[in-house]
Amino acid sequence: MSNSTSLLDTIATNQSSKEVTANALFDATSPATIWGRRASACAGLTWGYYGGWFNGQLTNGALTLTASSTNYVMADASTGVVTGNTTGFLAGKIPLYTVVTGTSTVTSYTDQRSYAPAALLAPGSQPYDLLMFFPGAPAGNQTMGRIIVPRAVNLPLNLTGSYGSSITTAAAAVTLTLSRNGSSIGTVNFAAGASSATFTFAAAVTLAAGSLLTLTNQATADSTLANISLSLAGSR
Repeated sequence: MSNSTSLLDTIATNQSSKEVTANALFDATSPATIWGRRASACAGLTWGYYGGWFNGQLTNGALTLTASSTNYVMADASTGVVTGNTTGFLAGKIPLYTVVTGTSTVTSYTDQRSYAPAALLAPGSQPYDLLMFFPGAPAGNQTMGRIIVPRAVNLPLNLTGSYGSSITTAAAAVTLTLSRNGSSIGTVNFAAGASSATFTFAAAVTLAAGSLLTLTNQATADSTLANISLSLAGSR
């Protein structure tokens, strides 16, 4: 129903085979039912849900809920896989339902979905990348990149999804330091003869709005490493 004049093939009062028209309408609107509650598969503490198309075909499925709790049912923002917990919606997940359970049954539930579920990603799940480039060869201890982040940004363990590269390779192993407000949070590493970087990042880090992120060269500059690019895959 796009306005007061429907564009849909609606069901007439006196038509025959109403189920044919109804099923065709259900099929046309089925993308909006992805992850919706599938009543026929719900029983006791089993929560059934419909599949659909989300980065590939998802089949109908079911989730076992925790008794006597508020269960948070969510879908992974990348794969669409449905999971649940009793603590809250997680970063990188699409909120689906909150389901309150008793000892053996569902007592109530609230639909948390949206027509455009990706627009309701839990905080921390929207990509937010940080880019740096240093032209030429840096001197020892030189600041090679400096970013004041305008909003909270999360950087994951091991800087998964991030990349570093140089046009001119290093003559020997090089370690560049990433710092948050002057304190080291990890390193960017170039092996001898390598133009691609690896990362040492032992824990996920959150940069608050206004935090200063810097990249600093090691004390003794490498003789050849030059023209370095860094792309950090974060989220918000």
